[in-house]
Amino acid sequence: MQVINMSQCEGADFCEEIGGATDTSFSRFYEGDPPHRRAWSSTNFEVLADMSPLTTGHLLLLPRKHYLSFAQVLGDHPGETEELLEDATSIYRATFGEPLVLEHGSGLGEDTHACITHAHLHMLPADPDAVDELLIRDGLSYVDLESITDLRDPPWQESAYFLRHHRGRSRVYIPNGRQKRQYLRSIVGATLNIPDPEWDYAVVIRKECLRRTMELVESWSR
Repeated sequence: MQVINMSQCEGADFCEEIGGATDTSFSRFYEGDPPHRRAWSSTNFEVLADMSPLTTGHLLLLPRKHYLSFAQVLGDHPGETEELLEDATSIYRATFGEPLVLEHGSGLGEDTHACITHAHLHMLPADPDAVDELLIRDGLSYVDLESITDLRDPPWQESAYFLRHHRGRSRVYIPNGRQKRQYLRSIVGATLNIPDPEWDYAVVIRKECLRRTMELVESWSR
């Protein structure tokens, strides 16, 4: 059984992949086709295609350094992170349409919700109103933020949360302890009419969807 250190990179697959490891979940599933899933990278951040995209254009924005949430990333790099998200949104919009940005942020010591081992934002061409409707239906309360940089303020760096960011407006939903793992994937899957549990990347790997996504982002690195 793989042991993952939540506060460090040890055993976290994202960390190993970003670090250049050759034996990763991605390499085992895709066997060199495509050879990688990197859409773009900078000194501190990476943009990768999701391992099993829920739809074409399902990308992940993540820090190269190990964090459990973007609340923690914003605590260290508020200006750079906000500027990067604006730039990523602009280039994403030109390729796939307006993105919905989602995150399940983990906090240390949270047995129920700390299932994220390396912070990442999901970027998808999904319907924000439909996502909001399902989150509210599930009984989650929320807080609207003045800016995404407010995520660095207490209590978010230490707490589990669900972030919904769209067109510059950020909302944080508060878990109530009844959420399944991959909860946000299940929510987006429902809005895309993906049968339960095919939104689960352990059940279905959408290889052709990833390959199509990588074709469309080929020019980004240039």
